[in-house]
Amino acid sequence: MEQTKNSISIDYFQIEETPGGNQDWCTDFWMYLGGCGALAACDTSICLAKNWNIKECCPFDVEDLTRKQYVDFSMVMKPYLHPRIGGISKISIYTEGFGKYLKDRGYDVIFDVCSGEETYEVACEFAKNSLANNLPISFLLLRHRNKKLKDLNWHWFMITGYCIKNESVMVKYHTYGKEQEVDFKLLWNTGMYRRGGMASIREIKREYAA
Repeated sequence: MEQTKNSISIDYFQIEETPGGNQDWCTDFWMYLGGCGALAACDTSICLAKNWNIKECCPFDVEDLTRKQYVDFSMVMKPYLHPRIGGISKISIYTEGFGKYLKDRGYDVIFDVCSGEETYEVACEFAKNSLANNLPISFLLLRHRNKKLKDLNWHWFMITGYCIKNESVMVKYHTYGKEQEVDFKLLWNTGMYRRGGMASIREIKREYAA
């Protein structure tokens, strides 16, 4: 992880020289159409294995992950966060499903969440604190008035870093096999009534049988 006074960039993963995973690789029709929530959990699981050395979170070698293995992993995650009418449109649906996946791998997890109704200042603090743990933030965007962000509508993607540029907080995000950057204030202030939010892992520990 790279960290300075004004920036954080977590250790993210590559798949065959592609920055992160790509929903377009999915061969299952429903995952291709609406599997972004499941893939957000896959991406976080890969980072748990890579950055926190919790290898059970991902069934493959995260240091040499192939596209096929990533797609196979998405199908492992699908029963926990399966695409549905309306999508995984609440943070609680995501944390519940992802929590069940991790529990089946033998781990109890505590999530931190930030509702989309929180102020920009609260969201900024949440993002900075979460990224300091060297894990990505799962971000749910429902609708945004700015047409420049139309590709992120009704979509889960990963926040992987931030930096302060000219007094603006810019966040780095990964989705569809690309790394991009956006002004966080613009991203957060959607201008819409229904909002998504963010989820990150605060703590994960091995579950021991009594």
